[in-house]
Amino acid sequence: MLTLLCFTIAAFSSLAAAADTPQRDLAGSHDNPIVSRFAGSVIIGYKAIDFDSLTLPLGPFNNGAYGKTDSVQGQITRIAYVAPAGKSVHEIATNFEQALEHSGFQKRFACEGSSANPGCGDASSMSQSLLSEALIHSLSPNTQDENTMVDTLWSNGGSVFVESARLDRAGGPVDVALFISGNEGKPAGIYLQVCQSKAMSAGEVTVDAKAMAQGLAQQGHIALYGIHFDTDSAVLSADSKSTLQQMAALMKAQPALKVYIVGHTDNTGALEHNLALSAQRAESVVKALQGLGVTPTRMAAKGLASFAPVASNATDDGKAKNRRVELVEQ
Repeated sequence: MLTLLCFTIAAFSSLAAAADTPQRDLAGSHDNPIVSRFAGSVIIGYKAIDFDSLTLPLGPFNNGAYGKTDSVQGQITRIAYVAPAGKSVHEIATNFEQALEHSGFQKRFACEGSSANPGCGDASSMSQSLLSEALIHSLSPNTQDENTMVDTLWSNGGSVFVESARLDRAGGPVDVALFISGNEGKPAGIYLQVCQSKAMSAGEVTVDAKAMAQGLAQQGHIALYGIHFDTDSAVLSADSKSTLQQMAALMKAQPALKVYIVGHTDNTGALEHNLALSAQRAESVVKALQGLGVTPTRMAAKGLASFAPVASNATDDGKAKNRRVELVEQ
């Protein structure tokens, strides 16, 4: 079991925290057991999810997107902290970097910048994309905490720091995404996301051939969330087998049926990349069904990227719903 990371810092600054800064952790929140807080920080936002995806920044943020990203899945903890007054972004970042390195994490990307030195790209847009209003609201039910997150984490020309790091271990990798922002006259804000890799529970939702047929008959299409792919890849995961078999059973039971296999993504990353990826994933499904005995001329692969969302991309839950393969009757 990994030892809790400890961040050592100098003695507290004599500067007092702003009167409206929370002094106690958000009720029900706690540090992640793998990555601890910067000493003296207070939790103002918290959300733990048993299974979800996390986008890891691997490049600066420009033109509305990171230059490069990776996506991981597993048990995710999202924590927003407000740092002690007087602590700089650089000091906080250095403590996190050293602690992660000493615990065996390998740095995948890191940048530090400001309005005068845009090493991380467009920090203001990045912070608001990373912490949308909907996400901030989901991290705390308290208006004061929400206001503090906006004040400290939405960059307004001050210093920012971004890091993605990974710890490889026998039970699966642990990924960390760290964002730190410092605005003039405000304590620094820290947003820490930790993903502990694990497989999604199988058998929770079953869509068989009969359900697919009903969906096509009633709506002309049906979303299939049992089709999974490797991260940023068109390679089908092994746990897609059951859904693929049911799709093949449907096609064999209705010999006259012709369908579109349509791939969809969320809005993370560049649109051009997602268009190509969604089309490649749809083609992978067509090839898999062909291997199960379905005539290829009865199927056509299409990729729509994020052009047809079924939920808001402002939340992780919404993004998970938007990442799907659909069966559409021709």
